[in-house]
Amino acid sequence: MLNFANEKCVNCRLCEEVCSFRLTQSVYPAVAAIRIGREEGRWGTPYAMVCDLCDGLEEQKCITACPEEALSLGNGIIVWDEEKCTLCELCVDACPQKGVAYDSRSERIYTCDLCGGEPLCIEWCPEEAITL
Repeated sequence: MLNFANEKCVNCRLCEEVCSFRLTQSVYPAVAAIRIGREEGRWGTPYAMVCDLCDGLEEQKCITACPEEALSLGNGIIVWDEEKCTLCELCVDACPQKGVAYDSRSERIYTCDLCGGEPLCIEWCPEEAITL
């Protein structure tokens, strides 16, 4: 699971760009598995919206929302099964952290897979605001 130090973030949003590029082969932050928001509007403190596995709850909201059981928990990440998914987007709506994204261009669901163990958002963050 990714950890985010709000006070270190300078809102460059490079994490969104590298994440979306890895997932879609294009810079499309709307489907990035990590997204940066701001508390109290435009000038507030930045914060990350990324899957936190529902902060230790017994069940993850995106998994329980899916009527087709297309999402599961495996090795500390949410795993999407393309074969089972009907693209209803209930998982997207259920995620309180906006950690599940739907890409209408490719008709895919995206979640943070920790880049296979070497998260690019951590590697590219110039302020070292993201850690594992």
